[in-house]
This record gives sequence, C-alpha cells and structure tokens, in this order.
Amino acid sequence: MDLDIYNTIKDKGLRLSSPSLGVITETTNELNRAMAAVNRLPVLIPPALVGVPESLVTKMTDSLTDALATTTQSTLSIQESLNNVFSSITQSSLVNNLESVDGCANLTELTGSVTGEIDDFLHEMKSIAAAQIQHIEDYLANVIDEGELGAFLDALIAKFEPLKNSITSIFDKEKALFSDMKNKLASASQANMISELWNNPCSKMLLEQTLPDDLKELLP
Repeated sequence: MDLDIYNTIKDKGLRLSSPSLGVITETTNELNRAMAAVNRLPVLIPPALVGVPESLVTKMTDSLTDALATTTQSTLSIQESLNNVFSSITQSSLVNNLESVDGCANLTELTGSVTGEIDDFLHEMKSIAAAQIQHIEDYLANVIDEGELGAFLDALIAKFEPLKNSITSIFDKEKALFSDMKNKLASASQANMISELWNNPCSKMLLEQTLPDDLKELLP
C-alpha cells in the first residue's frame, strides 16, 4: 500500500468528482436567469393594452421548471454514479471475465454520464436559456413586439424536450446496464453455489424438491 495515497485519502477523503457537475451548475444558473427574465415580463391583463399573454408566461415557466428538474436529477444521478465507481469497475470487470469480453465497453457504457456524455445536451440547454433571455430583453427594450417574442420563445421551448429526453435516456441506459450486471453476477454466484450444494446429500434432498425441472436437468 502506498502510504502517501493512504494518508491523503485518510485526511481529505477520496473526493471523487465529475467535470459534468460543473456543466450542470452552469446550465442551472442560466436556466434560473431565464426564469428571472420571464418573471419580468408584463402580463396582458385587460384593460392593459400591452403585455404578453399569460399562457406564454405559463408555458415558459413550466418548460424552465422541467429543465431545472432535469439538471437537478442529473446531479443526483452523477453523484450516485460517483458513489458506485468502484462497484462499477469491479462489476464490469467480473462480467467481462464471465462472458470472455475484452475491452472497456461495459465500463464506458456504465459511466458515460460521469465522463461527459450528457455535456453537449447541457450546453445546448444553456444556449437555449441564453437565447430566451436575449429575446425577453429585446422585447422589454421595444426591439421586438409581443408577436415576435411569442414566436421566438415557442420555437425555443420546443427545443428543450428532445434535449431533456436525451439526458434522461443516458441515465436510464446506465441504470439498466448496472441492474443487468448485478443480475449476471448474482446468477453466476448462485450457479456455483447450486453446483456445490447438489453434491451434498442433505442439501440435494431439499434442492430436488425446490429447484425447477429445467435446472435439475442440468445438474449431474
């Protein structure tokens, strides 16, 4: 054991992190700025003659709230992946050995979000939020009118959904792969245990009555 590494971890902790957490923070900050900009919009309520429809403000608020929920969940999911880094390394290696697979594909697929797989989608969300802010500022400065603002914002809102879905699909893929690996390792462990117990006359008597026929047919 390297004592310097040991002492550093002992004194400061392991402190695993992901560069994507910084990207999430930047995106979240921009989304919050966009939400603040939406709150500055004057709502058209008769007898007022100027302002934007309340439906547009609601649509904007709902869209940004959903986007913020995505960044929040992304942070939680990456933190969970960081907590499971060594389990991921061990499990992917064991599954590779079980299935005689070479390379790092399993581990790469399992930890892609930690190493930047969602970053491009986050950057695009940040750009959309920045564009929303700019259009709102243009409207408040009378550079564009209500109709133009509505058209711009509707187009930008529509871009959020596929980005959120792409991020969610990456985390879903990782969770499914992690679950699949756990199942494979548990199955391997149980297969070894059953083979050993089948050779014990006491446990074999019980297993003969409890194991399904398709498994008993495979045992010598």
